[in-house]
Amino acid sequence: MTTDELPQPSRPSTPSALLGDLRDVWVSIDDLLASLDDEDLAAPTACPGWDVAAVLAHVIGTELMMAGEAPPAVDVPDLPHLRNEIARANEAWILARRDRTPDELRAEFREVVARRTEELGGLTQSEVDAESWTPAGQATLGRFLQIRVFDTWIHELDIRDAVGRVGHETGPAVQRTLAEVGNGIGFVVGKRAGAPEGSWVRIDLPGPEPARFDVVVEGRARVVEDEPSGDPTVTVTLGSTDLVRCIAGRVDPAALLAAGTITLGGDVALGERIVSAFPYTI
Repeated sequence: MTTDELPQPSRPSTPSALLGDLRDVWVSIDDLLASLDDEDLAAPTACPGWDVAAVLAHVIGTELMMAGEAPPAVDVPDLPHLRNEIARANEAWILARRDRTPDELRAEFREVVARRTEELGGLTQSEVDAESWTPAGQATLGRFLQIRVFDTWIHELDIRDAVGRVGHETGPAVQRTLAEVGNGIGFVVGKRAGAPEGSWVRIDLPGPEPARFDVVVEGRARVVEDEPSGDPTVTVTLGSTDLVRCIAGRVDPAALLAAGTITLGGDVALGERIVSAFPYTI
């Protein structure tokens, strides 16, 4: 497959597709949990202050919050990794589960997933398209659910990286994660990296989930479906999983660039600015 043939990542915003993609990542996490022992659940992850059990508790807590439950009434100390109120709210779910055994956490994860599957199974298209608050601002419930796929798959990746279990780097949940990345790539290229007016940037992801982003700067930077004319101002090539790790701040993009895991073509200086601007999630 040539770079021109790499697909622009996208997934349909229908109730069945959104729930199906959530279930794709939930089932993968469930299968992964079945292979982990107590020592694995205590392994530190790339999320500051969180081990694997804490990441799992966070995923459980977020789904309970989405189901309408309030955060637990626990005292949250001033921990170094808590930089805002969202982080403090997230930590409450984790602290409330610190005394639970690994088996109890696994069982709760399965119970919460079953509950959320039933709740979301009745969504209509009009409900999915309805206006909703999301972590990215006002959008739709469908966008919120897409962000849930994005966030949950990243946390699956956190667990896999912590315990050395490679897997689930392709498929519907990964495609939707990349589609959500596409919503922020224009911001990275235009606002954070300062790509000049009239330039266009190609980000090639030859695998594991093949995809590409073509970003043009016309007033503001935006991803386009049709290939722009002429040669790209700069081409950035890296693996799809590594791009998500960079976007989520799990790895240092400069280190990947130095190691040759990320390669640049064209305007190298602009490419370096884009790579350094990849981390943007909170």
